[in-house]
Order: sequence, then structure tokens, then C-alpha cells
Amino acid sequence: MKIKRNKNYTFFLALMTAFALSLYFFEMLIPQPLPFIKVGLSNIVVLVLVFSQFYKEALFVAFAKSFVGALVTGTIISPTFILSLSGACLSCGFMIVFYKSLKSLTIFGLSIVGAFVHLMTQLVMVRLILIKTNNIFSLYPLIVISAIITGFITGWLAYIFSTNVNLRSVYVKINN
Repeated sequence: MKIKRNKNYTFFLALMTAFALSLYFFEMLIPQPLPFIKVGLSNIVVLVLVFSQFYKEALFVAFAKSFVGALVTGTIISPTFILSLSGACLSCGFMIVFYKSLKSLTIFGLSIVGAFVHLMTQLVMVRLILIKTNNIFSLYPLIVISAIITGFITGWLAYIFSTNVNLRSVYVKINN
């Protein structure tokens, strides 16, 4: 019985990761307003997992989508990969902490927190590994505005997804 449960759990993780990667690759087709600003469609899956209290699974998907995405696009072990991975994992961690601490936080607020932490992490990483001057932090106002806009869009899409798909019931069905 335990082997079946582990297989089903693995299937659930693979399903969530595949969905996140599908959104990741779809977003590559959408023009970006600025080279360093994306909506973050693949974060919808991570956001809904956190909101559904699948914390470990959310961290796994955040890591896996960045890693597999970099493998497929050929950016593995590049600054792009480091920025993506650090932003995805730290924003997921912060969303978990915020959601556990503030149970009244909506999926929109959670998404904006995630977007802000993701963009700020990337800004700090750019400062640490690429641009060795503090002038990079002059982008802070743009980061805040972008985080609010992209966080709201991602939150809205995650809200639509979570109202139509109950991840708890999907998880239960897969594991039975």
C-alpha cells in the first residue's frame, strides 16, 4: 500500500510541475514590457499550492520549474538560472511564512508578497553577481510597481484556477 501511495504522490508532484512548466513555456511566447519583468504565470501553480497548504509541494515545484526550465532553454548554470531559482525559492518561502502567519491573507495579497520578494531577490542577486554598484537599487520603485501589477494579475489567475479546481480533492483522488 505504501508503494502505491508514494507513486501517487510522485504523480501529483509531476502533474503540478508539468502544469507549472507548461505555463513557463507559454509565457516565453508573450512579449515582455521590460526585459526583466514577466508576469510569472508558472508561479500560479506555486501560489495555489501554498494557498491550499501544500507547502513542501510548492517548494518542490518552485525549484523544479526553475531547474527544468533552465535545462530546456539552455540557461542552466547561468546568471538567468541563478536569478530564476533564487527568486522562485525565496518568494515561495516567504509566501509560506506569510500565509502561515496571516491566515486572513487573500490569494491576491499572497501573490503580491511573492512577486515583490521574487523581484527584490533578483535585484539583490543582480547586485551581487552582475552589477557591482548600488546604482542598481534605483530600480526599486519600478520593482514595487511591477510587483503590485504582476502580483495582482498572477493572483487573479490563481484565484480563477483555485475556484475551479480544488487541489485537496485532486490530491485525495490521486492518492486513493
